[in-house]
This record gives sequence, C-alpha cells and structure tokens, in this order.
Amino acid sequence: MLSFASRDEHGQILTYFSTRFGIPGGSFDGFCFIKSGNTVWGVSGVPGLAEILSGLKLETAGIPLLRMKKTLWKPTTAGLQSFGHHATRNTVELNDETLGVLLREGFLVGDLCLEPGFVIMKWTGRVLGCGLYSKGSLRSQVPAESWRQIRGKGDIQEI
Repeated sequence: MLSFASRDEHGQILTYFSTRFGIPGGSFDGFCFIKSGNTVWGVSGVPGLAEILSGLKLETAGIPLLRMKKTLWKPTTAGLQSFGHHATRNTVELNDETLGVLLREGFLVGDLCLEPGFVIMKWTGRVLGCGLYSKGSLRSQVPAESWRQIRGKGDIQEI
C-alpha cells in the first residue's frame, strides 16, 4: 500500500541527498515522495494526486529513489540516473579502463577520494548508477539487468 511521506520524512529524504551527494533540495521541486514497503518513490506532485491514488490499488508509482536496507538508505539506479547529474560530491567518473576493470572483476581498488558509503558512478559524463566504496574498494550496486541494458545500447560493448 502506498502512503505519502510525512513532512518530516520529506525533509529527511532531501537532507540525505543533499548531505551525501550535494544534490540541492530544489532538484526535487515539483515532486512528492511516496512510500511503499521499504521503497521511497518520487512522483510528480500534480494537484489532486492523493485523491487519484486513493482510488487505485497500486503497489508502485513514479521513480524508485531509495530502498531501506536495515538501518540505512540505499539510492536506486533509477533514482541516481534521474537526479544524480545534480550531484557535487561522492561521485566517481570512470574512464574506459576503470569501467572495464569494474565490469570484469566486479570491483575496482584504489584511493578514489570518496567518503565511504554509497557513491554515484559516471562514465562519459552519464550516471550509470550506484556504487559502494569501502576500504579503498569500489563495488557496483547496479543491477545486472541494468548493465545489460547499458551494454545493449552499444555504448560499452567493447570495454
């Protein structure tokens, strides 16, 4: 069942993206947040949305932004691909070589000047999705299906 995030929860979501990634709260102007299970969704805040949704039996709506993992939030690939271009910190720009290592080995070792935790992975300026940086190692959190879709577009087949 879907429920709207409270004002307090809305603020916590904006604070998370701002604190972790430097994504300004204004990037989410025009969106409201809906919760379903362990997922927070971003939905266009159109007038009458609550009434529209209350008359429907929906399990999901909008762009999945965050998933609750035990006691922390994990940003979703779709959420980062939608809003990650606004990020000013905890992003890593991969080149062809480092992306190739990440795809082959499943991780990338090195001092990437990132804070430990979830990071935004980019390649050629495009947000690929979420990574987890810990103890000098970057591991992709991008679902396998998303990698297949990225590869299918022809962009990274040769890497």
